[in-house]
Parts: sequence; structure tokens; C-alpha cells
Amino acid sequence: MRKFFLCVFLNSLLCSLTAVALEYYPLQIVFVRPATPTPVVLATGTPDELTKLIFVIVEPPKNGVLLGFPPELVYIPAEGFTGTDWITFLVQATDGTLFDYGTVQLRVLGPMEMLAPSLRSEGSLTFSGPTFAVDSYRFDFGFYGRFAYLDAQAHATWDQTGFSSFRTIARMELEGDWPSAWRLPITSTLTFNPSTLSLTSWTVDARTLILGWNLSYYFYYSGTNPQTDSYATFTAQGSIDRYTLTSRTKFATLTPTFAEWTLNLSGPWPFCDCPIKWELEFMQTKLGFDHLGFTIKDIPLPCPICQALQVYLDVRVTFTTEAKEVAPSLRLWSGFVCLRPLVNLLFPSGGFGISGLEVYGMEIRCDLPSGYKARFATSFNPERDSAVTGYADFFEVIQLEGPVIPCCGAPGWWQFAFYFQRDPGRLFGFAMLDANMYIPISREVIAQVRLQAGKIPSDPTKTWVLTLGWRGLF
Repeated sequence: MRKFFLCVFLNSLLCSLTAVALEYYPLQIVFVRPATPTPVVLATGTPDELTKLIFVIVEPPKNGVLLGFPPELVYIPAEGFTGTDWITFLVQATDGTLFDYGTVQLRVLGPMEMLAPSLRSEGSLTFSGPTFAVDSYRFDFGFYGRFAYLDAQAHATWDQTGFSSFRTIARMELEGDWPSAWRLPITSTLTFNPSTLSLTSWTVDARTLILGWNLSYYFYYSGTNPQTDSYATFTAQGSIDRYTLTSRTKFATLTPTFAEWTLNLSGPWPFCDCPIKWELEFMQTKLGFDHLGFTIKDIPLPCPICQALQVYLDVRVTFTTEAKEVAPSLRLWSGFVCLRPLVNLLFPSGGFGISGLEVYGMEIRCDLPSGYKARFATSFNPERDSAVTGYADFFEVIQLEGPVIPCCGAPGWWQFAFYFQRDPGRLFGFAMLDANMYIPISREVIAQVRLQAGKIPSDPTKTWVLTLGWRGLF
């Protein structure tokens, strides 16, 4: 049963990935029926975008079980439990450019229980210098309500441009017991542009289980260009022994026209009892073959002189009708330090083969006692600086982070990032400090303080940027 609902949720998420750009949800309420596996979405986006994020569960729920891997989670409340549970998580970009802290409130209610409206408030004010000025502001207010078989939400956003967004979400579940018990959750989302009083988009999501396969349907209607930008997707996911298969078909325009088909296969390496894993991705579009990608992960490399260190190799090969790409990645692991050289293979201008190997950077991640973490990343090639540190202005970054002393039963988090540039006029090349802290005021309210000081990549005329924010549930 747990595997069923986890797979159903994953299908729904895969279907909705193309509808929005990368978006994560740092504060939300999820309604849960007793003893019912319920999906929890921490972020949505394309598969490539989501692989650039790292999610860490800081505090798991205390009155239930959390399944899956962030951002795709399923929460199952403990038997007989009703009330409020919590999930606290961190979301970070692999290049360090994004750092945020989120909470999910899980409301476990009776099967027919209704709930008085709950409100969410979220906002931020941004100031900058050297001349003190207000850069921007953002206020978001949300309404949550649960009725007998319907969950309803409404979100409104104001910023310096005015009333910028309004979204309504309604979720209901159909159930039956013939020929066997089944559930069909359906979610409808309407997004409006308040400035023009027009519909921006409408989405409908439905999913169910048939003969052990998880099937889902996703429809996206574009309010601005309904005929050309609207589409629908069908996804089927299942497993055979230890191998997972996902098939996704997309139909474009309001007049359904085949657009693309994607097939994903993954599983353990079948030829040995070892930690090697593999993934295969095939895409066919309306114009013909698009690409074939094959990835081998966790290949152990012998290293007699490394002793306590373990060396692993990941290799991804991508074939298209025009070119081939080989992307290797080495990882060195020990019980204390995880070092990863950043490697790029060089290919000859003609023929097939490898002409060389370039180590263009290095990254070290350390898990320290008491929950503290450290990261060091440096680039050896100026053309690769942005890929290593997240900014073309800096070639090296040192990050330190850890928990804030808990308050009122809620944890907090802090991170300090020090960026360096190739500039002989500065001591050690130090260029910018990025300090970020989330401080719990109560279990339902958290405050944020972020200070960037030094060379601000987004605007070189500024010497500092200060952001004050808050999030609260009422």
C-alpha cells in the first residue's frame, strides 16, 4: 500500500514538471486523512532543474512515517493519530546560489471533519547601500480550508509592481470499491493575472492504479496562448523485479497532436553483486529521434595507496543525431571528508576517442559533529568559475552552516558563505560575504535575516543588500 501511493505521487509530479519553472514551497499546509498515505511536494520543476537542488530533512514528522526522497515525499500518519505534525527541511543549490529553509504543517483530520479557515502570511523587505534605499518588497497571503471531500486554497501576492498574482487550488478524491477498492485524487489549479483580470493558466491532475501500474493524466491550459501552448500528458510507471520503468507521452495544443515520448529505465547493475547502478533515457519527438542517454553510477575504482579513501566513478553518455557527449565525475569518500574532483573529458576534433582529461575544479563537503556542515569549492579554470561557485565573478567559496538553538519546539538554521575572486588587490581575494539565518519565533512563525556585503554580482554599484522576511501560519 505504501509503495502504491508513493508511485502514484511520483507519477503526478513527473506529469506536472513541464507546467512550471523551478519552484519550491517553503511554507505550506497539507491536509491528511487518518492512516492515509498523502503526497507532500517540496518543489516542482524540470528533472534537470531538480537535480541542481539538494534537499535535507532537518526535522522529520514525529507522529508518522515519511517515505520517498525529497522533493517527492509521502507522509503516512501513525495509526490512531489526529492533530498536527511537522516537517522541516533545507533546500540548497549544488552551486551554493540558493539557500532556503522550509516547513510543512501536516493537519491529520477525521474522514468527514471540516476545518475552520487557516491563513498563511509571508513577506520580505529588501534594503541596499551605500545609500540606504528600499529595493523591493513582497507580501503573500494564503487561505487554506478543508471540507468533507474538498481541500481548497487561495493565494494572493503583492510586490513593488502591484497585485501580481492570484491562484486558487481545489483538490478532491473520488473513491469506489468495484471491482476492487480504488482512489482517484483530482487537483484543479487556476492562476490569474490581477492587472489584466485574465486567466494565466488552468491545470488538472488525476491519477490512479490499474493492474499494478500507476497511471496519471495532466492537462495544462494556457490563458495567453491556449491553442499553441496548451498540452496534455499521460504517464505510466511500474516496476519489474528490481527495475523501474516510466513512460511519458505528451500531446501538444488544444487539438491533441503527438509531441514527444520519453522512456526511463533504471535499476542495479545486473552482471555482478556490486553497488553499481544504471539509468537509461530515450526520447522520441514529432520530428524523430531526439536523444539517448545512458548513465552508470557508483563504479568503485581500485586505489591501493588510498587506504581509507574510496573512489567512485559516475559516467553519463548522451547520443544525439548531431553529437555525442561523455560526462564523467569522480568522487572520493571517507568517513569524515568527501572530496570530489571536477573532471571534464577532452575529445579530438575528428574521429572517435579521448584526447585528454581536464580537472577544472575541486569540491569538499564535510559533515561535522552536532549537525554542522562545511563546504569548500574552487575552480582552476576561469571559464568554469560559474559552474563551480554559481557566480562568474568568484572562483572559490567556503560555506559553513548549522542549526540555530531551537525555540518553542521549532529548529532554525544558519549559513555563512565566503566568496573569493582572482584579484591581487584584495587580501586572499576575499570579495563577498553572504550570511543567511532563519530564526524560529514560534512553532508557526519564523523570521529570516540575510546580508550580502562586498561585491554584489547582481549590481556592482551596491556594497550591501539586507533582506528581512517572515513566514507564519495562523
